[in-house]
Amino acid sequence: MKKFQLIFCMVLLFNYSLSAQFNNDSWVFGDSAGIQWQGNPKTPSTFKSSVKCRNGVANISDSSGIVLYSALLNNSLPNNGYVWNKFHQPIPNANLIKGNVWYHAGIFLPDPGNDSIIYLFTAGVTTSDPYGLYYSKINYKANNDSGVVIIKNVKLNSIPAFDGLMAVRHGNGRDWWLVFQRWFPLSGTIPTNEYFIFLIDPSGVSGPFNQNIGLDHATNGGHLIFNEDGSKFAMVSLAGLIQLCDFDRCSGQVTSCTGIQPESPTATGYILPSCAFSPNERFLYITHYSTNTQPSIIWQYDLYATNINTSKLAIGSFNDPNMGAASILLAPDKKIYISACHESLPFPYPDTITAYTTINSNLSVINQPDSLGLACDFQPFSFYLGGARTYYGLPNNPNYELGAWVGSPCDTLTVGLSENTKNDVFFQAWYNGEWNMIHVNASKLKGSKGVLRLFDVQGRVLYEAKLNVITGGYLTTEINMNGIASGVYIVSLSTEKEKLQGKIMKY
Repeated sequence: MKKFQLIFCMVLLFNYSLSAQFNNDSWVFGDSAGIQWQGNPKTPSTFKSSVKCRNGVANISDSSGIVLYSALLNNSLPNNGYVWNKFHQPIPNANLIKGNVWYHAGIFLPDPGNDSIIYLFTAGVTTSDPYGLYYSKINYKANNDSGVVIIKNVKLNSIPAFDGLMAVRHGNGRDWWLVFQRWFPLSGTIPTNEYFIFLIDPSGVSGPFNQNIGLDHATNGGHLIFNEDGSKFAMVSLAGLIQLCDFDRCSGQVTSCTGIQPESPTATGYILPSCAFSPNERFLYITHYSTNTQPSIIWQYDLYATNINTSKLAIGSFNDPNMGAASILLAPDKKIYISACHESLPFPYPDTITAYTTINSNLSVINQPDSLGLACDFQPFSFYLGGARTYYGLPNNPNYELGAWVGSPCDTLTVGLSENTKNDVFFQAWYNGEWNMIHVNASKLKGSKGVLRLFDVQGRVLYEAKLNVITGGYLTTEINMNGIASGVYIVSLSTEKEKLQGKIMKY
């Protein structure tokens, strides 16, 4: 009997110097607010920044702390689009970067071809931005590590932007995919589901690669966020759209979308500004902001449920009309943090004692986001910002630490497999030609719930099953290959604690 066998312990990844040095361990936002997570386990501490921004901020950090941060304010202001360095000083030539007062309209990406250069991509959501997608390049090591903007406002398109700019690491572990969505200014009359995908690699920026897929939206505001392994993203809009989409990190294609809730043309009282995955990717949390006298609500959706929309549970609310709950974000300590603006105070907040309140001096926290319902432990206004204050926004950052998609067709930076790695997890998948099935076995798994998938080399999902891990970390199952042609395929096992995958061949 001919047998092709794949045996994993832990996968060893090439530590690519241009892409592995950045992280999300520091956040900058609001009125001089800063948080840094350090140690093992990650523990947060606060610091003061130079930013004062009601809405979205982008930042990027390394092991020493914050590297760069930027707030897009208003192009009518002479200091719009300032970029600050790690010394909390404005970088030369960083004013008048195109962009506007939105929440997810700016993002930093490392240049895969130069370890001194960082891109700042910005999107114009309103005519005053103006419309379009732009990038600037910053040499953050120049000028004695103070940085300098070397290229500014290079236009990639002139399309009105949906406020959901986001990026994900390419499956090769080095390059990046940037996701941009259009909207039509005649809001509510011309719905669209068009995505523009750009590739950032050592040669520069290429694309866009256009797709029409998933539910339509007619509004220009919302949020798009990837899960931790970059295989899915969730999207919400101001008029109530909720959808979950699969993404192929090799091809840069959105491969499928599951509509959870369509937009409502009458959704004027409540808007959905932001969403976040739980670390185990079972739950999606969404902030439901109220523009009237009703309370704002934090919803939890169970993505394992047969009907995801009816699975939603209210895990917390903001009943005071002054509590403008908006952004929600998964942090390095695997907790989820929520910002709120004290709406009865003007912008910027006055520097008076009465303008420092419980609402704006703290973030709310979901302490156990992998737990169902109220067991997730939502604690309003429980993280003190150390004398800084919050408005609506939190950082709009990708997962800078995401590595290569191991075992995928584009996994060019994987250097090998080991059977003797310390604290190893055993994973075995092999094709049995006599029975026409793939046998899958695993032991020493850390997670308790698993998802087993089979992909073809184009990244399409051919098989998916949710599995329970047996006590002791054991899992054994089979994938029936009837109706599947001969060729190379990828077997992927994901739990809330690990992801293992590799190639097999059906002969």
